[in-house]
Parts: sequence; C-alpha cells; structure tokens
Amino acid sequence: MKEHLFNKLASFASIIIMALPVGIACFIFGFIYLDNPCAFCWQERTAMILVALTALYIVRFGLKPKYIAALVWLGIYGAFMASVHTSINLGSDIGQGFSLKIMGAHTYTWALFVFVVVLIVVALLMLTLGNKFPSNGYGKQPLDTLPKIACGVFLVVISGNIVQAFTQTGPLPFVGQDSPGRVSFNPQFMSWELDHWPTYAPNARGAYAIDNPDIETWQLTEPLFAEVPRAKLVAEQVLPSEISGRVTAIDYQAEAEIYALTTTDNWVYILDKQMQILSKAQIDGMYMLHIETLQGVAFTSSNSLLVMGFNKAWAELTLDPAQNWEMNYRRFNQSSDGIGETARGQFSTVRAKTSYSLALGYSSTLAQFVTVTTRDALNEHLVLSRFDHTDMTLSAESNLQGLPALPQITGISVQGEQAWILNNDGSEILKLNLLTGEVAPMAKLAGTNNPQGLLVQDGKLVTISQINGQNQLQTYVM
Repeated sequence: MKEHLFNKLASFASIIIMALPVGIACFIFGFIYLDNPCAFCWQERTAMILVALTALYIVRFGLKPKYIAALVWLGIYGAFMASVHTSINLGSDIGQGFSLKIMGAHTYTWALFVFVVVLIVVALLMLTLGNKFPSNGYGKQPLDTLPKIACGVFLVVISGNIVQAFTQTGPLPFVGQDSPGRVSFNPQFMSWELDHWPTYAPNARGAYAIDNPDIETWQLTEPLFAEVPRAKLVAEQVLPSEISGRVTAIDYQAEAEIYALTTTDNWVYILDKQMQILSKAQIDGMYMLHIETLQGVAFTSSNSLLVMGFNKAWAELTLDPAQNWEMNYRRFNQSSDGIGETARGQFSTVRAKTSYSLALGYSSTLAQFVTVTTRDALNEHLVLSRFDHTDMTLSAESNLQGLPALPQITGISVQGEQAWILNNDGSEILKLNLLTGEVAPMAKLAGTNNPQGLLVQDGKLVTISQINGQNQLQTYVM
C-alpha cells in the first residue's frame, strides 16, 4: 500500500513539472504568445525535463540511490542556472527584465522556485524513508493509470519541446540565443546561432572578468598627444619614511591646510603643509563591504574625507580628536587618535560596472563625487561618473570624449565643473569637462616614475612617484 502511494506521488510530481512549468512554457508561452526561450531558458527547461524523467524511472525501476543523486544534481544545476539568469536583472528597476511575467515575476525567476522545491522534496523524501528504500518499482509489470498518464504527458510535452528546439534553435552544433526573436516557422525569421558555446576563463566571473590593476608593472609609454607643452619640475620632496606602501592618491584641504594620502597598504595619512604626519589609519578592507586597495581620496570639508578602493567601494572618514583606535576597532586594522570612520558603501554605476577606477575627486560646486575608470581588456571606453553627496547615488555618467587611445588614469583633481586627470602611460595631464566628458591635452610631466595621484593647487601640478623605493612628491609649473 505504501509503495502504491509512493508511485502515485512520483507520477503526480512528473505530471506537475511537465504540464505546468515545461508545458506552459512550450505550448502557451511559446506557440500561443510566441515567446522564444534563450540559452539560459533551455538549460533550465532541460533540467526540469530530466527531473520529470527521473521521477518516471523511479516509478518503473524503484527508488535507488542513483536516482536520488540525479535529482539532487539536477536540482542544484537548475537552481544555479536560474540564479545566474535571475541575477542579470536582479538590480534592475521594478518591472524590468526579460520575457513574460507570472504574478509580477518574470518566468525565469519561477524556474529558481521550481528547483528549490525539487531539492526540498528530495530532502523530505530522504527524511521520511528511514533506513530502507521501498520496493516500489513496477519492473516488467503493466503500469497503473496514473503512471501511464504521467508517461503520456511527458511524451506530449517533450514532443512540443523537440519541435520548438529544432525549429527555433536548430540542431547541433547550434545552441541557444541570448535575445531570441518571436517564435516563427518561417525560415526567414529563424535564428540559429553558434555564439554561446562555453569558453574557458581563469576567473569565476567568466566573460565579465578583468584583471586587478597592478600599478607596479606599468611602464612609461608615449603620451596621447604629441604637441603638448612640458611642465617644469620645480620641487621634489621625499615623503616621511613612516608611510607604509606606495602612495596612490593625494588631496588637499585649503581651509585646514592639510593633505591626505592613500597607499597600497590601505593606509590613509593626514599631513600638515610641511608633510609631517598628523594622524593615520589602516582601513580594514575585509570588514563589512570589501574595499580593495585604496586608490582615491577626496576631502569634503575641513574635517571629513572619502577614500576609495579600485573596486569603487568607499569609506567616509572624520578627523575628530575624540576618535581613537578602540572606537574604530572593526573598521581599522591600526590607527592613531584623531581619525575615525563614519560610513562605508559602494558606488554603483551603469556604464562602469565592469571597470575599475583609480581616480576619485569631489566637486563642492556640484556637491558630487567624481570617478574616472582606467583601461582594461574588456571595455572600449573610459567612463566619467558623478555621485550625489547626499545619498551617494549615481547622478550622471558619460564616456570620455576626445581620446585617441585609452590611457591608464591614476589621478584626478577637481575644481568646480573642471577636472584634471593623470595619464600614467604617458605621464601627462589632461583637462576634463565634468559636464560633457570632453578631454583635452594640457601638459607633459618629465622625470616621473609611474606617477600616482594628482593635485592641481595654486597653479601647480603635484603628483607622487616612487624613486629608489621612496615616495617622492613632485611639483611642476607650466
């Protein structure tokens, strides 16, 4: 009796999966609403079909460990594919996504629900079985009515999917499309593609992977603009040996007459006009939000500043005599008194999602933070992004215009609606209009060594090189 009930449940489960998610997707959405599945949809649909087929195997041959293993594997695989599919539009505005919606959710999000249910059912099955599998298999005996219906439903639905797959996607070696058109049986409108065969990538992000910026390996090349005036080197100053790591960014606060520096060891240093250290803190980049190597710093007032890792994650700092390391234990690995962290977050972008940034500035005129991306192997443009200071949300974004090639940008200095950016490749300064993204040449810096950070102050151009293992402040005039 128990085995008979188990076979009914397994048959019913096969019918539910084939008739509802798979059947509706094929016959109603596909042949009536002309919705064509993409490559991800086919992966999810195939896994559901195999789940239903495994249930029928259990009915015919009995419950065996290999069938349980198959269900677990298919549930995990399907849930993974549905998670990847769903995540593509997880951060989109409300209502946005692909394909049709059911109860307000797009169809591929329901696939994730189906596979989670499969895994839950398998877990409950194993929990209730005890230490012995039931002898429920029909073997060579004739099937009862419900298993026969389950087999019939399976054959009908799989037939419809075969027709749809071979006409809309094509036989091997053709595979699914990323953005298929409507279902059509007119060969003129069928699209058989080879673009989505998997390729090997030594990074978990696959095709969206870019290498972390390794500034130590960058070499001086020719400047972007040949006819550029040379700035004159007027001063060089070795920064305090106490500074740990290579300096990556610099900013100046005129009212308080203090400088801020960041380094590759995630230290932030506050210095006076004589470049003597006043306070310091080593950001714990693994606390809460992951902050990569610090590559940007910008004052927002006489006692507050923002530092940014190259992954556009940031920490807001305050200069307050009441702050100490004990108060900031979770945020700082080490620190002196007088500096603390008040907030931590991430700049979210649109055009720059797959780019890193080594340049952070602040415009008090616009009340906006400014970032500029740097060159990588994936993207064809450098992106200027501006973020409102009140809520740290993207306000405007544009591709840089007027560049003959893509440079490595390692510094920015902002004044009003104008900025100056440092091209590390050619050791040159470029003018940048923050409202239009237009770039124009300004000056070539001679005598630098892989310069990092830029400060335009009182008509002077300031950057930092590392010469003979020492961080050296270099000052130029036009």
